[in-house]
Amino acid sequence: MDLRKLDVLVEQSRDEMIETLKGWLSIPSVSIDDNVPGAPFGPECRRALDRALEDAKKLGFEVRDVDGYAGDISMGSGEKTMGMLCHLDVVPAGDGWTKDPFGGEIADGRIYGRGAMDDKGPAVAAMYAMKAVRDSGIKLNNGVRLILGCDEETGMNDMRYYASKYQMPDYGFSPDAEYPVINIEKGGLGALLTKEMLPDVGEVPLYELYAGIRSNVVPGVAWAIIGAAPEIANGLNVTVEDLGDGKIKLIAEGVSAHASTPELGKNAAGVLFGELAKIGAGGEVIRFLAEKIGLEGHGESLGIAIEDELSGKLTCNLGLLRYDGRIFSAHLDIRYPIAANEEKILGQLAMTLSPAQIGVTRVSGRTPHHVPKEHRVVQQLIEAYSEVTGEQGYAFAIGGGTYSRMMPNTVAFGINFPGDVDTCHMPDEYVDIEKFVKATKIMAHAIARLAGEENE
Repeated sequence: MDLRKLDVLVEQSRDEMIETLKGWLSIPSVSIDDNVPGAPFGPECRRALDRALEDAKKLGFEVRDVDGYAGDISMGSGEKTMGMLCHLDVVPAGDGWTKDPFGGEIADGRIYGRGAMDDKGPAVAAMYAMKAVRDSGIKLNNGVRLILGCDEETGMNDMRYYASKYQMPDYGFSPDAEYPVINIEKGGLGALLTKEMLPDVGEVPLYELYAGIRSNVVPGVAWAIIGAAPEIANGLNVTVEDLGDGKIKLIAEGVSAHASTPELGKNAAGVLFGELAKIGAGGEVIRFLAEKIGLEGHGESLGIAIEDELSGKLTCNLGLLRYDGRIFSAHLDIRYPIAANEEKILGQLAMTLSPAQIGVTRVSGRTPHHVPKEHRVVQQLIEAYSEVTGEQGYAFAIGGGTYSRMMPNTVAFGINFPGDVDTCHMPDEYVDIEKFVKATKIMAHAIARLAGEENE
C-alpha cells in the first residue's frame, strides 16, 4: 500500500487545520461537575463539543452527541471498528503565562494555548487524518471512529458514560501522550493526607497554607500566612507581603509540570515547606513534611520508591495543599509501576506518616494498563511512525493516564516527539506547527494500516 498520497492530502489541509485548532483553543473548556442535562461538565465543555462536532460535519463526517458527555466522528463500516480517543477538556490555565492561554496565538512557528498539546491539537490532527484517508480513496475494511470526551482531566466519567450507551471500538489508539508508542501506563493512586493542627504549634504561628490547582499538576506557586514581622523572611527563598496586624504572606515559586513527570518541574509546596521549616513555622509537622516530601519526585523519603524494568520508577507529586488554621490537607498524585501494589503503597505511607500523626486516605485509583509490544496494534503503529519520520519506532511506558485503558487493545500514540519539551499542563503550552502537521500524517498512515483492507 503506497501511503505517500496521504502526506500530500494532509499538506493541502495545513492552513485549515491551523485555523480549526485556533478556534478550538479559544474555548476555556475546563471540566466542572455541573450536573446539567446536556452539559454535565459545564457550559464551556458543552461549547467545545458543539464546535468540534460542527467542524466535523462541515468536513462531511457523521457525528453524534452523547448527551454532552462526549461526541464521536465516524466514517466507514465493517465487522470491527478502529477507534481514536481524544478529549476537549483542559486543565485550568494557572499562573506564569506570557501568551493568552485561550488566544491561539501563533509565534515562532508554534500555536500557543491551553490544550494545544493536551488534547485539542491531537484531536484536530486525528480529524484531519481521517479526512486525508477518506479523500485518498484507500479502501477500509473496518469503520473508523474518533471519540471526543469532555472529562479526561477530572476522572474520565465521560468515557464510562459513553461505554454505557454505545459499544466501544475494538482497538485503536489515543493521541494524548508521546511518540513512538506507549504500550504501558502506570497505575494511579490519589492519597489524601490530613491532620488537625492549631496555628500556634510551632515557634512561629502558621495561619494558612495554599498550593495547587489540580492534583495532577506540579504546583508552580505556594503561599503561607504566618504571624511574624517581615524581617523574619530575610534570607529565605520567598517573596514577602506585609498584611498588617502582625501577619505576613510568604510566597514560594516553583515550575509547573504534569504530575507524571515531576522531574520537569519544581514543586513550590516543597520549596515552601523547606523555607517554613527554617523559621519554625508549623512546628514538627512542617519540618516532617519538608524532610519526607520536600522536592522529591519519587517518594524516596516516604519509603515508596519502587521501580521495575518494564515501566520504570514510581512518581509522587504533592499537587494540592490547604490549611485554614484548623485542618491541614495535602493530595498526593502517585503513578506506580506495574510491579507495584496499591495496598502496599498505602500501608507504607501510613507507616511513614504515623510519627507526625498524619492520616492517609485513598481517594482514587486505577490499575496499570499494558498491551504487549508484540500486539498487532503496537506493531502497526510503530510502522506508521517509522515510515513518516524515517526513524526507528519502539514501545515504552509512561506515568500518565490516558483514555487508552477505556478501550480494548488500545495504546497511547503521540503527539509529542522524542526529545521535545512536554508543555502539557505548563504555562505557555504550545504545539509546533510542523510537528502538528507531521503528527497528522502519522495518524493518517496509522488509520490506513489499522483499518485498511490490505492490513486487516
